[in-house]
Order: sequence, then C-alpha cells, then structure tokens
Amino acid sequence: MWAATDGKKIWIGKDKVNTGKGTVDPKNPPEWARVFPASFLDKLTKIKRGPAVINKKDIGTILSLTGLGSDWKVAEGGSGSGYLTLWLSRLVKKVYSYEVREDHYKIAKKNVDDFKAKNVLMKNKSIFELSEKNLDMVLYDLPNPWEGVDAAYSALKTGGYFVCYLPTVNQVRQWLISTRLFKDHQIVSSTNIEWKTEPDKLRPMNSGLTHTAFICVTRKIPRLQGK
Repeated sequence: MWAATDGKKIWIGKDKVNTGKGTVDPKNPPEWARVFPASFLDKLTKIKRGPAVINKKDIGTILSLTGLGSDWKVAEGGSGSGYLTLWLSRLVKKVYSYEVREDHYKIAKKNVDDFKAKNVLMKNKSIFELSEKNLDMVLYDLPNPWEGVDAAYSALKTGGYFVCYLPTVNQVRQWLISTRLFKDHQIVSSTNIEWKTEPDKLRPMNSGLTHTAFICVTRKIPRLQGK
C-alpha cells in the first residue's frame, strides 16, 4: 500500500492512489506528487469498517495499564472490525481473536488477512468458549463480560490481566461484582483534546473526544490458602 502527497494532503491507495488531482502511479508519479510506503496508521485509515472501534487513546491506556509485552499471548473477545486486533498483532507474540457474529467476523478476518498479520488466529465463536490457557491477557469488548469471567480466569496465567471495555457505569458496577476473585482492580476513563496546529491560532479544538468507555483492568492473583 502507498501514500501520495502534494505537500499538503495525503492520499492512501493499494496499487495506484486516487487523489483529488488524479490517479497517481507509484512507479511513475507526476511532478506534483511524492510517493512513499504507507505506514501502519496510514493503512488503518483504509480498513473496512463495521462496528465501532476502540479509539487510539483507549488503546494507549490499555497499553500503559498492562505493559503489553512482545512475548505475550493475548485473547480478545469481540473482534469487531479488527482494529484493536491489528494493534495487538504489532505488539504481542500471539493474538486469539473471537467474534461470535459472522458478519463482524468476516470484516475483521479480511482486514487481518489484508495486513498479513500471521500471529493472529481468528475464531468465529464466543470467547466464553475460550480454549487457550496460560495467557498473559484476556480482553473483552463486550456488553456482558461478567458472563465470561470464569472463562477468563481459567485461561489466564497467574499474574495475567483481565481487561474490559465498558461504556457505562452500570456495566462497570456489574464487572466489579463479578470479578471478586481477581485483584488489583483499576478503572480509568481517558480524555483526548486535540489542538489546532496553526501558529497564529494555537489553542484546543472546540470539540474533542471526552468519554468513550471505561477501561477496567484487574489481575489473576490467587489467594493463598489460609490468607
């Protein structure tokens, strides 16, 4: 995939890049265009969308609260469009991505295949049927994560992280009640304020991303006998 620019705007394309000024052939670009390989973020702008995706600010929060490692094995429930799946594939050793809805599964699998993310195993089934063991993290982007708490606990290694992405306080309360076997609970909501980048009008934008969801994190730390 390629990116083409006129020095102001950037357009992304696979073989040839369609721009507001015409089609650019990367092998023989016009004088007004410069062409370079599209970055990971460039490519993400072109993936097929279906359900809503976890925002970058929230992905960053998940990374900072868990310390995702390159040797980690992770399972996610709710592949959606595969947006988070692709981020995880760049950061960890193995991703097991579960999506119960066939239409969402097809979208996510196509996006994962287009990125050639070979460390991702897609499964068209509920993550509550999670079969993997000794995982470093289990993440649910689901409205009812409390129904899969036992599956997550069983799949995680000692010290592993259980992460849930929940929009409402009602869901967070139910999550807290259902995860009493876990320890070190954290609940974080992040805000992203983008600034204008004009030197003479340097100020925050009139609107920005405020609340998207609560990032709920806890760990599998078994209680010792007699404690």
